[in-house]
Amino acid sequence: MIIQPKIKGYLLALIATISVSTVYIFSKAALQEVSLPQFGVYWFTGALLWNTLFTMRSAEHRRFHRISLKSFKILFILGTIEIIATASFYGAIEITPNPAIPSFLRNMEYVFVTLFGVFLLKEKFSPAEVLGIVLTFTGALVISYQKSAPLSSYFTGTAGLMFITTLFFGARTIIAKKNIRVITPTMLAINRAIYLLLFSLLILKITGHSFVIPTSALINIAFGSFFGPFITSISQYSSLKYIEASRAAIIQSTTALFVLVGAYFIFGRFPADYQLAGGALTISGAMLLVLGKRLKWKRN
Repeated sequence: MIIQPKIKGYLLALIATISVSTVYIFSKAALQEVSLPQFGVYWFTGALLWNTLFTMRSAEHRRFHRISLKSFKILFILGTIEIIATASFYGAIEITPNPAIPSFLRNMEYVFVTLFGVFLLKEKFSPAEVLGIVLTFTGALVISYQKSAPLSSYFTGTAGLMFITTLFFGARTIIAKKNIRVITPTMLAINRAIYLLLFSLLILKITGHSFVIPTSALINIAFGSFFGPFITSISQYSSLKYIEASRAAIIQSTTALFVLVGAYFIFGRFPADYQLAGGALTISGAMLLVLGKRLKWKRN
């Protein structure tokens, strides 16, 4: 059966979305048994292994021999950003009782990409984007609401860590977008894995944690690092060959729904009603941001 290119693109975007949702599930399962530095060493060793094996099978690896000084500087900046963003991301997953919560909050990244685009790339807001920003931040506040918690808990808990995560991931997206012609997606993936692996090894040494981890945690990390950093990247970039980035982004903004289902079946946990309402707002806001950007491109 011949699959039409557009349908193939949507299927690949859906595979990417489901794959990235497994990151929340497998990482949460592993982090219940190991420390964050232990997790990082094995997770990013796996990510580096999968991406390197894939690269060696493609013609793209030839570009690694011609990295300019400018590219090295950009890769250093991106690597530093990845350390801050990713450490905050998995820290949020570690402390949250339900991985669906940080997956809803991850939609704030669309807000920061839009804001950075306006202030750094001189883009203009559309009405849909303004509404999307309001809905996403409102949803994030609703999700983070705790009746008797002090204001400081918003900054030190899951919400605060995800704010840092999405802020820095948004900056990473803009920098990568501006330099995508000189730095390939594979280079970005391997650079990310190297920086995060080295950082994890450093923290593991400082904290004195053991390299030995339970077999069950190792299995979760192996599956997670395969489906997350590897399959997600391949499917995500491959989908862009057949459909527009904005269409793929709309599908990917629903990641939290798959995490929601997975968290219920694996951990037996379901968010509170107000958290579901906040999650719906963040998804709606993210979709409006993507659609608003898409409408601007069509006008131009």
